[in-house]
Amino acid sequence: MKNIHPMLFVLLVSGTAGCHPRMGAEGCAMHGPERLLPEQVRQVRLGMSRDVLEQLLGPADYSPAEGLLYFSTGGDCPVAEGSERQASCGLVAEFRDHRADGEAVVGASLRSCWWGAIGE
Repeated sequence: MKNIHPMLFVLLVSGTAGCHPRMGAEGCAMHGPERLLPEQVRQVRLGMSRDVLEQLLGPADYSPAEGLLYFSTGGDCPVAEGSERQASCGLVAEFRDHRADGEAVVGASLRSCWWGAIGE
């Protein structure tokens, strides 16, 4: 996996907080331009295993925490709605559940996902 600065996750979440995502039929939020959305990402479904996801998209490019995976899909996505700043498009896949005490527990199936700009 590629080494990317750990603060990427914080920037990634804060950079897309103002976006109004559309939901794909598969349950992933879509934050990027429809024309850049790869067919493989359209096939991602909540509940699928990590093995199946990696068969579809290849190995994850980065994993900042156990059960959280980033897959680069190429192209330039806007960092925020209406912004001219762009970053590489990618899929963020989470296999973690968050308990009431805040602890993340890694599960066997995809719990949430979104596609859009991944970058600083």
